Amino acid sequence: MPPSSPAPTATRADVLAMLARRFRKHYEDQLVGLYATQKDPYEPERGTRDIGTHVVVVIQGPYEHWEETDAVAEITHDVLDETDWVAPVTSHHVAHDSAIAKRMKEKGVRFD
Repeated sequence: MPPSSPAPTATRADVLAMLARRFRKHYEDQLVGLYATQKDPYEPERGTRDIGTHVVVVIQGPYEHWEETDAVAEITHDVLDETDWVAPVTSHHVAHDSAIAKRMKEKGVRFD
């Protein structure tokens, strides 16, 4: 019988808190909000909940989409690696005036 893996010591709240700290440090005043949801923010009408957590990083002002994609993904992966978190976490970034940012403000769970 193979040895069992140790249980992760971090909780979902720990992971979200670490993500919030890292995103605040990286974006400083440009960060407008951080939201968590179980529904894909790009397909909310699907009606089903995903197994993992979607994190939505809301950014103020103009930014380069692909640069932010890389930064958001890197921060998320670093936190997941450091915590050995195994549940899926998908991070997205959106502009502060986007439809997704407005929907997250209404229906997401703010955690910043």
